[in-house]
Amino acid sequence: MPYNKSMVITRFAPSPTGYLHLGNARTAIFSYLFARHHNGKFILRIEDTDLERSTKEFEETLIEDLLWLGLEWDEFYRQSERFDIYRQYAQKLIELGHAYPCFCSPEELEEERQRAVEKGVAYRYSGKCRVLSQEEVEYLKSIGKPYTIRFKVPHSQDVVFEDIIRGHISINTDDFGDFVIVRSDGTPTYNFVVVIDDALMGITHVIRGEDHIPNTPKQILIYRALGFSLPQFAHLPVILGEDRSKLSKRHGAVSVKNYREDGYLPEAMLNYLCLLGWSPPQEGREIYTKQELIELFDIKDVNTSPAVFSKEKLKWMNGVYIRQVLDIETLIDRIIPFLESAGYQVEDRNYLRKVLEKTRDSFETLKEAVERLRPFFVDEFELSEELWNELENAKAYDILSLLLKKIKERELNAQSIKEIAKEVQKELNVKAKDVWHLLRIALTGQLQGVGVDIMCDVLPKDRVLKRIERLLQKIA
Repeated sequence: MPYNKSMVITRFAPSPTGYLHLGNARTAIFSYLFARHHNGKFILRIEDTDLERSTKEFEETLIEDLLWLGLEWDEFYRQSERFDIYRQYAQKLIELGHAYPCFCSPEELEEERQRAVEKGVAYRYSGKCRVLSQEEVEYLKSIGKPYTIRFKVPHSQDVVFEDIIRGHISINTDDFGDFVIVRSDGTPTYNFVVVIDDALMGITHVIRGEDHIPNTPKQILIYRALGFSLPQFAHLPVILGEDRSKLSKRHGAVSVKNYREDGYLPEAMLNYLCLLGWSPPQEGREIYTKQELIELFDIKDVNTSPAVFSKEKLKWMNGVYIRQVLDIETLIDRIIPFLESAGYQVEDRNYLRKVLEKTRDSFETLKEAVERLRPFFVDEFELSEELWNELENAKAYDILSLLLKKIKERELNAQSIKEIAKEVQKELNVKAKDVWHLLRIALTGQLQGVGVDIMCDVLPKDRVLKRIERLLQKIA
């Protein structure tokens, strides 16, 4: 398919062998934002040539995570559906003299590796199959000897490229030997297919992690061998945990799926990951809409130093989105699945709106909201030993009885419950905290949480009365 060479075209090419890691998610975000900033094209390519480890489940989750983040793509490909194309180009490299069949067995290659270890040098393939004659190759094929296809790497040559983020990079070909581009089972390898796909799809900017820097010279050699135009490369710095080690499971959840299930908002995740390694032009500002990020983002502004991931900072930002950024109707839509999964009845949208208007500043994730909002949806609860100790107050029954009587006699809201509590305190000559503690226990089964005045402002009066009556029956 022809493409406009002046158009910026980026891609995100995940392997469906695991869940979408935060580092890969950031790569996808940067690739997406850069393409959209330049009114270009963003391609999603599933790199599933590893047929043993790739699964449909991982692919589906990757797609769900990307859509959740708001990263829509213009074209979609699966490498497993393009094997015929790769075979053609592998054969072309052989015909051009840039690749050759390698009949070395795994045992022979392991012997070579062991000899390198004994000598204390880095292993690189000896290249002994590189000098096989055409007759020898045909004979070995005719007797069914398994073979791979290796790329013929020129000796002692500097491969140089200008990285958008890191500047001038030079790697000598003596640092790596002739590398495999097609395995013995016929499946192509990453460094080969990524070049074919990027070239045929017209990728102008390859944005990926710094761990791919050693792969880049190998890929450049294949580009040149096939006469393809080189894209520009941008290698992103690694993301570290707060202890300055590479981000891993010991730092907590590291996949987008985990955070999605824990009730983080896609807008907050997009915003936060974008700030990991990228410095926006407006200092001191941290909250940006997706459109603002598209308008401001430029890959050249990415830092070369590693970014440090802070779960607490992400959680704080998520709380800001819940409290200030999301409109109430969107918040309702987002929170309903979490409440329903906990078994709460949430058919009354008006009631839920009223609850959230009063409580949205009391939780930072939608999963936290499930527990925080429990008293608004659950009327019956078991009392802990600590709560029973509170109920041993000699006047507990009298306080609750008087509260019940006064609440029945008037309208119930945040202001009236404060007045009622004061009256009970005076009439029974008890402390204010005794009244409020007992009322909280009756309404929530907890000693901490959402304010009792807020509860009385939102909960229907009949449910407040039933909860007090239920506790009175227990302590009678």
